[in-house]
Amino acid sequence: MTLDEIDFWDLDLFTEGDPHAAWRLLRREAPIWFHDRPGGERFWCVTKYDDAKAVHADPVLFSSQRDGIALKSDAQLAAPPRGIGINPMIHTDPPRHAKLRKVVSHRFTPRSIAALESELRSIAERCVDEALQKGEIDFVPDIAHRIPSEITFSLMGIPEEMWDRLAELEHRTVTSSDPEITHGKSEQESAAEASAEIVSYFVELVMSRQGAPGDDLLSEFLKGTIDGEELGIGQVVAEAGLLLAGGLDTTRAAASLGGMLQLIEHPDQWERLRNDPELVPSAVEEFVRWATPVVSETRTVTRPTELRGQRLAEGERVTIWTASCNRDEDVFDEPDRFDIERHPNRHLGFAHGEHFCLGAHLARLTLRVEFEELLRRVRTVELVGDPVRVRSNFVGGLKHLPVRLVPA
Repeated sequence: MTLDEIDFWDLDLFTEGDPHAAWRLLRREAPIWFHDRPGGERFWCVTKYDDAKAVHADPVLFSSQRDGIALKSDAQLAAPPRGIGINPMIHTDPPRHAKLRKVVSHRFTPRSIAALESELRSIAERCVDEALQKGEIDFVPDIAHRIPSEITFSLMGIPEEMWDRLAELEHRTVTSSDPEITHGKSEQESAAEASAEIVSYFVELVMSRQGAPGDDLLSEFLKGTIDGEELGIGQVVAEAGLLLAGGLDTTRAAASLGGMLQLIEHPDQWERLRNDPELVPSAVEEFVRWATPVVSETRTVTRPTELRGQRLAEGERVTIWTASCNRDEDVFDEPDRFDIERHPNRHLGFAHGEHFCLGAHLARLTLRVEFEELLRRVRTVELVGDPVRVRSNFVGGLKHLPVRLVPA
């Protein structure tokens, strides 16, 4: 592969190809490289760990609010705006970002998250029970998706009868580039329909809670204020969409692509975990590093600057390929080796700086409990079909992982 052959708008690269080969080449020859291929907006590629941290560390110079954090394809650029026109916290800059985050940050402290372990373990036990009864399952929807999604819906206070529908809609908004997920509809049509239905549902739900807020995360936003003013229904609905995306797509990617598939391909490490469950927290960090659920994050330059000697103009887009940074040879020993005992493991799977993932403690606990229950109840896991990757340059992971579970 040469630099001229790299095309991150070719989404086949992320399903059938090897994007890591492209990222290795960029890290070696052009760590800050301008991508101007047809298919979507033009952008600078950031592929090395220290450069990514530098971008994350200056959220004013590198804005999340201006044009958002996801790359836009030609179809998305041509589509009319969707949603409610109010940015969730992930698409805001200082000082508003920190103020929005503070409204619910007390619900995501290590102590608050630790209190959820019993509920999470109950969910995990039930999911593994049902999976073992089936014998052969699709690990992604049956386990990797169900466990984090159920705790997310529970924390948001969403009725169980809406879980499956909201999950389907959320996947269509986040991975609108995948024809299987959009059911053959065009990228913009599917995303717009799904977004409209999500907004409609949450507007009604949030309005119903205005007079009688509960102990759920949506009620926390409703009760919250910024500079003495209530957030308003629109802002709460925007945050509801963010909570869905954070709870439904990222942890399942780490569990499937970074966790189960790698343990199947490295049976010696599965056995080490079965023999020494104390290694699970360390393994979880390697799952996240390996999968890097959010493959890329994009920022907009707010004033002329330089990055590793390259001049960046105001308004230009800068994409951090986090999946590349988590394999940077200058930071990780043998970065292409999967190692559940990797130490240190300073991956950027939860980002860095002001936008460090609010749900990181919950993701870690969810993955730990999920794999503790699997390791306790399952002797071996065998592939019975081909893994299928998500077709996206934004979120990673698997759509399907057909496996057979052999009980312990």
